[in-house]
Amino acid sequence: MKNNIKSLLMLALAVSFLAGGCADFRSKFIPQKKDERPAAMQYYAVREYDVKPSLDLYTKRYIYWKNWQKEIMNVIDDPNRKKLIVAVEQAISNMMDMKRMLVDEKGDQLQEYIDKMEEIEITLKKQTLTAGNKVRIRRELDSIGKQVKRYFSYNAVKNDIRDEFRTN
Repeated sequence: MKNNIKSLLMLALAVSFLAGGCADFRSKFIPQKKDERPAAMQYYAVREYDVKPSLDLYTKRYIYWKNWQKEIMNVIDDPNRKKLIVAVEQAISNMMDMKRMLVDEKGDQLQEYIDKMEEIEITLKKQTLTAGNKVRIRRELDSIGKQVKRYFSYNAVKNDIRDEFRTN
């Protein structure tokens, strides 16, 4: 008898809860839109830095380029194309930074290799890589790498560093 009363009381409580509803309880499970986003953090430079081209800065960019060049060669067979494209973009970016630090004649010589790398980047972005494309691209990258290492290593250009960055 007590079990029947308890179960009847529980049933009545459940029916009244479900039928009457509970707006507060229901609102907990309905996602609400947030109207305001927190303000973005703003950082202010404590002091201005006047960075000028130097052999140390060029050396860092050269080493970054060299590592990204190795990364391209390592991930060319990887099915994840994003890794390959990011590696090519980073290599080109570092080559452009190297160019900005060199005197005009030397920088123009480096531009030839930058143009070749940009052609490879376009090929990678627009075409699917076949075995033949991979071999051709690998050979081009190897050739570019050898030429840049020979003519644009930090030992080869130590007398060709500009006083100010190139504007274009």
